[in-house]
Amino acid sequence: MENIVDKIKEVEKLVCENFEYLEMDDPEEEGEYDDYLQISGATNEQIALFEEKFGVKMPEDMKELYRYKNGSKWFCLFFPNDKLDREFQYRLLSLAEIEEKKKYFQNEDALLTEFYSDDDSADDLLKIMEDSRVKPYLFNRKWIPFAETFGDICLMMDFDPASEGTYGQIICYIHDPDEIAYVAETVTEIIDDTLSNITFEI
Repeated sequence: MENIVDKIKEVEKLVCENFEYLEMDDPEEEGEYDDYLQISGATNEQIALFEEKFGVKMPEDMKELYRYKNGSKWFCLFFPNDKLDREFQYRLLSLAEIEEKKKYFQNEDALLTEFYSDDDSADDLLKIMEDSRVKPYLFNRKWIPFAETFGDICLMMDFDPASEGTYGQIICYIHDPDEIAYVAETVTEIIDDTLSNITFEI
């Protein structure tokens, strides 16, 4: 069985070889891949300090990912689908970028209903988001963004799951209209999904 690093290396190769099919600019020509190759992994100490700062315990496969690459700059690594089969491309945030982002995003606890004065709008969104694995929040201190698109869409580690969820599961914040969607149980599942999606595209 391939480990997560081997799978990421396969993603790297496929992205560089098939960027046109993925409707991307050439990451090698743009210099994105060269910049990515220069990125080193996080140390165990850096990961432990990160966990302590946010009061969480990262899943082992996520730690392994960060030991390999502490971020990806503008090179996209994740191409998962959410439950509505929407396809987005995500870059991996470094631990430092996550800490900076948490200063203004997912830095409070707020239910989705607190942001909608129109009861009907809130009800409609709650029906879309209804999932026994994810709590009906829009913002949660225990949601840690770790990947983002070039817009206001983020993948997040969920360290405050609902009754049928899993600690550290992956959810997605989508802006306008604001929504939270379940994506996967683990980052390994996201990488497997990415490999399947890229292979399917080509």
